[in-house]
Amino acid sequence: MKKRFFIIMVIAGLLLTGCEKVKNSEKDTEQTTLRIGMMSSLDVIPYELIKEKKLDEKYGFQLELEVFTAAKDRDAAFTAGELDGVLSDYIGVCMYQNGGFDVRITGITDGDYLLLAGKNAGIKDVSGIKGRSVAISENTLIEYTLDSILGNNGLQPEEVKKEAIPRIPDRLEMLRNDKIDLVLLPEPFATLALNDGAVYLGSANEYGLYPAVSAFSKKALGEKEESVRSLYKAYNEMVDYINGTDVSEYEDAVIKAAGYPEEMKGHIEIKQFRTSKLPEKGEVEAAIAWASDKGLCSKELTYDKVVYDVYK
Repeated sequence: MKKRFFIIMVIAGLLLTGCEKVKNSEKDTEQTTLRIGMMSSLDVIPYELIKEKKLDEKYGFQLELEVFTAAKDRDAAFTAGELDGVLSDYIGVCMYQNGGFDVRITGITDGDYLLLAGKNAGIKDVSGIKGRSVAISENTLIEYTLDSILGNNGLQPEEVKKEAIPRIPDRLEMLRNDKIDLVLLPEPFATLALNDGAVYLGSANEYGLYPAVSAFSKKALGEKEESVRSLYKAYNEMVDYINGTDVSEYEDAVIKAAGYPEEMKGHIEIKQFRTSKLPEKGEVEAAIAWASDKGLCSKELTYDKVVYDVYK
């Protein structure tokens, strides 16, 4: 009898251990899932390809991408804890911090913003924009980029007429209909405008400005740091693939990620991507200074308070 009882207890113990292992396995799977929110843009391409090429499986995590049509919806999901990270920018991170949400920049991305003049505006180069109207989204990366481009050309922000037009499609339509002289647009909207006859005047990247970044909440970094490290290994492997492969080989992913219309297939050009790393201290501090002058964040915010090194 005692022997039978002992055997039953051993079997029960093994069953409980097995159940515990299943529970732990489920927990581990959950912990290695990275949920990232983003807007349609060129920045998304490496992430989309990570999914398509199953590099997340190779590096031992699960990547979930959620594409938003409005930044406010992305930010609401992020602050509500529905996302681990976002593709954002210096100004966005400053504003998260100002709102008491501890978000850290963990990598750089290659989003660009093109300054364009309307085809009938009579503007041929940056020297002709003084006193002209520019459609922007106020107190955002777009306005910061505009001010930076102006500064690089010896102009002050007040020397142009800024008009706050929050939605990107609305800015594009205003340029097309000659209701605004100038606009700052990301891809694919910039290419659509250029195809309609808009005049290219310069871009953020051309002036050495790369304000777009990837960022994670401090909470997510505390719980999933190893998976975030693996994400950037996968990201950099995919950058090498993109830079060494003709765009025709992954053009469908580009159309899906950046939101290009299907009719542009065969005509899309992709610049070289940079491997991810932390942004330069001077770049971040310049953005913090601009944001603090606008009252968007504290002047006490520092580089070390907004970055997190996952490359060590």
